[in-house]
Amino acid sequence: MGEVIKRRILNISLPVSLYKDLEEMATEKAKTKAEFAREAITRYIESEKRWSYIRKWGQASARQLQLKNEKDIEAIIHDLRKEGRND
Repeated sequence: MGEVIKRRILNISLPVSLYKDLEEMATEKAKTKAEFAREAITRYIESEKRWSYIRKWGQASARQLQLKNEKDIEAIIHDLRKEGRND
């Protein structure tokens, strides 16, 4: 027997202009409004997770390199560029 997909219903209120845009885009992409909204929400959540990972990585890198501010970053970039010219 097939796998049962569990779902929850989400009722939302949209401004008229956004709703019209949603209708137009869903029609253009040959999707239901629900499919389009699910895809948009999924993409947004995935993007936020990626950016969260990148921010955490950046913070960890800054701690490891003992960077306190943008001037510290600019100094590293300057030094690396300077080294690159000597090769």
